[in-house]
Amino acid sequence: MKVHNSVPGVRFNTMTRSIATIAILLPALLMLSGCMNTRAVCEDEERVLSAVRERTATVKPEDRLTVPGTVELADGLSEAEAVQLALFNNAAFQELLTDLELAHSDLIQAGLLPNPEFFYVFPAGGKPFKYLVDFPVDSLVLRPLRKRAAEADVERTRERLTQAGLDLARDARLAYADWVFARDRVQIAEANRKLRDRINSLTEARLKAGDATPLEESTARIDILRARQEETRAINDLPVFEERLRNVAGLGLFRPDLIPEKSEPAPVVATNVDELSAEAIATRPDIASAHRAIEAAEARIRLAKLGWLRILGIGDSTSGSQGYRLSPGFRVGIPIFNWNQGAIARGEAERDKAIRQLDTFQQRVALEVRQAHALHVQAASDYRQWTDSIRPTVEEAVRRADNTYKEGGTSLLLVLETSRQMIDTRFREAQLRADLLKTWAELERSVGRKLLGNESCFGIER
Repeated sequence: MKVHNSVPGVRFNTMTRSIATIAILLPALLMLSGCMNTRAVCEDEERVLSAVRERTATVKPEDRLTVPGTVELADGLSEAEAVQLALFNNAAFQELLTDLELAHSDLIQAGLLPNPEFFYVFPAGGKPFKYLVDFPVDSLVLRPLRKRAAEADVERTRERLTQAGLDLARDARLAYADWVFARDRVQIAEANRKLRDRINSLTEARLKAGDATPLEESTARIDILRARQEETRAINDLPVFEERLRNVAGLGLFRPDLIPEKSEPAPVVATNVDELSAEAIATRPDIASAHRAIEAAEARIRLAKLGWLRILGIGDSTSGSQGYRLSPGFRVGIPIFNWNQGAIARGEAERDKAIRQLDTFQQRVALEVRQAHALHVQAASDYRQWTDSIRPTVEEAVRRADNTYKEGGTSLLLVLETSRQMIDTRFREAQLRADLLKTWAELERSVGRKLLGNESCFGIER
């Protein structure tokens, strides 16, 4: 709008009323921008956490304290409680959640309309005054396209953070399994050292009585030295694995006593691996995030194809001999040389890259599911064979040796040697148990949910 007025006697109150009219219209224009507050960000964070809780079968805590009210450390820390602590206290994951705020900030910016511009020239001598108001009308056309692209980016960020939550849950379970195995190692190493002490003492007594050779005594002494070193190593390793668990669970700066809660090993999934792979490809959050990336790229292409559009609505008024009137006008860019070809080409390249990334993600998901399934089946087979065949055989051998010794049919040294096999069996079983828990965590993470329902316990249908 341009205004010129050089005629004496033209009052400025008319111009003032025009400006007031514009000021009244401005709020209506600003309402079109659809400004968002921080409530949307909080709601999206809760949606991410709810999605992760649903997929990992963890409950919502009563608060966001370091140790939620639903976690009771006095009766021992379970694997599920470790996951819950991690989801609500892991510093890296909480930092990652701020990406939602960044995505929402871009969405807010995409919905905003540019401010109208007001131009005014004061009168001087015979020069009239004038004023002009302009507004880029093209922003009203391009705004829905910008918002569509930004909304797809918000959805992509939400799915990506959900996948990050699943990865964190898996990391917490792996750290928990290593920590439990480290504690078992300490107990087994202590029992082994005590047993080797008894064997060494018995061998020394037999050497003094002439019933053992110096070679046997030397072998027993070497065994006790190795047992002591293994116990020391196990004791020193325990704080390392505990600190890893504390770091994942967000308890690095807090020092509550942690005691593992007894739990049964995970079952073997009876569902066909092809079904699990297809389900993961269809439902995993990182796959959904890749789909949202394609949608965002396509929305940016549509925006780029209209990026050349420049329409400026003008309200112009200039004073003259007959006073002044506000008259409309417009200015439009003519796309002769620049059709925004570079931005269109870049948008198409980003879309092609997103499509290829989706193919990469799908192949990687299929690999992760099949690999995790195979490793878990193998771990379950090893654990089942050890607990069903090897351990009962060793336990029976120990019972026979004890009974024979009580009847005077064998030496104490043979009984102790048999007991040593039992300790070795306990160590191997603890190791296989940890492998079983870890492969189960990897399998559930690769599928993207808690595997329940159609299952069997170590391959035996329930």
